[in-house]
Amino acid sequence: MNTTHIFDNINNEELERMIVCFEASIKNFPTQAKLSVQPENENRIGIMLEGEADLIKYDYDGCRNIIEHLEEQDIFGNIFLQPFDDNDMEVISCTKCKVLYFDYKHLIKRCENACTYHSSLVNNVLQIFSVKTRQLHSRIEILSQRSIRNKLLIYFQHLAYTCHSNSFRLPFTLNSMADYLFVDRSAMLREMKKMREEGLIESKGRSITLLL
Repeated sequence: MNTTHIFDNINNEELERMIVCFEASIKNFPTQAKLSVQPENENRIGIMLEGEADLIKYDYDGCRNIIEHLEEQDIFGNIFLQPFDDNDMEVISCTKCKVLYFDYKHLIKRCENACTYHSSLVNNVLQIFSVKTRQLHSRIEILSQRSIRNKLLIYFQHLAYTCHSNSFRLPFTLNSMADYLFVDRSAMLREMKKMREEGLIESKGRSITLLL
């Protein structure tokens, strides 16, 4: 699968100019920090320059559900969560992170300087939205499975397709994968053990090989 990054076709010099033009700011965060844009800045967009983070939603019982895993050059912000209520959502860093923030208005307004990087950025964002739409369809397929085994198999098949290999590394810890699949961790681990015993997968930590 071809992956578009938000800074494709934008060199370092253009990126430096864009930071000034967009009145952007760069912030560093430690592990397990909240990266979410504050409510008073609901139109701010965040771009992951370094590190990884999870978009997390808490249900009425306080249980944690991972909605999306964010990596380098992924984008996030309250504006992308509409029409969902973002009050119960947080972006939490999994590692040390560096994030670029700017207002959404700079992305959509006509650039007075006719900067080529502005057009490239808008095109990249549209491409990313297209990819996110396909990922959402895949996520719906995974979560619509009635059994934990089927959720795991469909998810592993999706990762294998993305990595172009039956052997891949999970983007999550096993604890976080359970939150991502909306399943009980203990029940998931038991199912993975059965799948290993039946020769469906090999696994060691976060390394998985599909044997189907």
